[in-house]
Amino acid sequence: MTSSVGKRQRERQKLEQAQAKAERKAARRSAGAEPTVVQPHRSEAELIEDLAALHRALEAAKVSPEEFEERRDLVQAQLEQLS
Repeated sequence: MTSSVGKRQRERQKLEQAQAKAERKAARRSAGAEPTVVQPHRSEAELIEDLAALHRALEAAKVSPEEFEERRDLVQAQLEQLS
């Protein structure tokens, strides 16, 4: 039982770290750019579609590899929270 509590804490920490990382990046962006928006309480299907759209954006060079990694980490952390 303690392992599941520990797992939830680690997952929560991962999500918090990913959100903090996204917030730091948003703070560094130029004034004209929109900040990264984290939408809590999204379904698994919505998060998987977000990942697919993110991969398409990377392939089309609409996002930088760094932004891709940050946003991917956020979505993956949210998916882990659902598990």
